[in-house]
Amino acid sequence: MKKFSILLFSVVMFPLGINAHEQDTLKNTVEVVAETPVEVIKVDSLQHEIDRLKSLIVQYKQSETSLNGKLYDYEQTIKVQDKKIERLNSYLLFADTIVARLSNDCLRKKYDQNRVNQATENFEKMYSPELKSKFGRLKFLLNEYGKFTQELNAIFIEAKNDKGLGNPFTGQKQALTYINKIKNTRYYREVYSENWTIPYLNNLIDKCFETIKAFNPKESKELHLLELMN
Repeated sequence: MKKFSILLFSVVMFPLGINAHEQDTLKNTVEVVAETPVEVIKVDSLQHEIDRLKSLIVQYKQSETSLNGKLYDYEQTIKVQDKKIERLNSYLLFADTIVARLSNDCLRKKYDQNRVNQATENFEKMYSPELKSKFGRLKFLLNEYGKFTQELNAIFIEAKNDKGLGNPFTGQKQALTYINKIKNTRYYREVYSENWTIPYLNNLIDKCFETIKAFNPKESKELHLLELMN
């Protein structure tokens, strides 16, 4: 007796998108019907199965359409969020630039430990690693400002206590030695002539050089460098 496999295969196609469980169910249905004698198959039952499978195909297509719609919505949401992130990053970069400028501003003033510590702390809170790297020189100057100031201050105190400066014959020559002492400081050697400096110390050194060159032991017995820091 002929099988009904050809008839059923021509009627029922495996729809794209159905899951593995549904595929197994459909396959089993095909195999059972294919092995069943033609006279045993009831047309109504077969038509019912066909209708059920067609309904599944419609459901799967609807689900696919719905998922595609959701995917599009998600993609649009991601684009919106990306724009927000880009805008926030721009704001953070601007804020970091302001922080860097404010931190750099304290280098224009006489060294104050609290002010420099606050500037350093603000610098460390900067969001952008790229900007931190760009302003790495600023961090170095903030960290070393106190040491640079102490080194110069020691020279100024030495000059204040130098009795040899009062000698009317050698006092002026003695005063000029302090120019070399200042030039031998770490700040002068490493920072003074660079593009990024500590403006306050540069101005202080320039005033010291002017004061030393103008020193006259016949008019004054002291070299007033320490007072220039006030």
